[in-house]
Amino acid sequence: MWDESRPIELCKNLLFTDKSGLNRMERIYSIKSCREIEVVESSKQIYKVVCRRWDQGCKWMMRAIKLKINMWIVGKYIIKYTCDMDTFNGNHFNLNVDLISLVLISHIESSIRYKVKECITSFARVYRCTITKRKVFLGRKRVFEIVYGNWDKSFAALLRYMAALQHFNPGTVIEWKHDRIPNIPEYIFIYVFWAFKPSIDGFVHCRSIISIDGTHVYRKYYIKMLIVIAIDANGSIFSLAFAICANAIQETWT
Repeated sequence: MWDESRPIELCKNLLFTDKSGLNRMERIYSIKSCREIEVVESSKQIYKVVCRRWDQGCKWMMRAIKLKINMWIVGKYIIKYTCDMDTFNGNHFNLNVDLISLVLISHIESSIRYKVKECITSFARVYRCTITKRKVFLGRKRVFEIVYGNWDKSFAALLRYMAALQHFNPGTVIEWKHDRIPNIPEYIFIYVFWAFKPSIDGFVHCRSIISIDGTHVYRKYYIKMLIVIAIDANGSIFSLAFAICANAIQETWT
């Protein structure tokens, strides 16, 4: 039985719980053996892969069938390659984003600042091959979506997060602004502003100068995160309010 936590060599009569596991196994095998393979038949009952150089006479082939117990078993397996081994400079045909994310997920879960260079090193340690920075970027992006959610889910959770913030911090002030466009059922996000009750109460003890700073958030949505601070009686930085806005226009700053 194939177990991803305890991988074994591809062989005849090897069992898989589903086709996705079978697909991952053949990709891992092809990368570690410095070969490229491709799927020539994939149906509800049959899964067949061959060497990408089969048209040049290479005989390597693996064919699996689905059993009545809803498991897959490797039936015919020709282990010997008759083509030359290649070295791939980060552009292996079978190396996809899902496979990269499996290697990186544990590292990014433990450190959100896991760098691209460290990702390349981790992948080379597992599969003994190099990987391009672009593929690492896409792999890291997939891991962040798995661990922290994607942009759409994050925005969908923002309303619930703000409600919880106000519930567990009584006196917190939250202000939303949305816009409506004709013939579009959804609201268009403009900004959300919030200030905690201790910040509101402590403002009267601060010096009469405030500062506003922000940072850009790129990728799918081009938004800004703003923070308002002041200096308290001890000469320390005192946070007053926060905001997330779609555009840094005068309306959102005031």
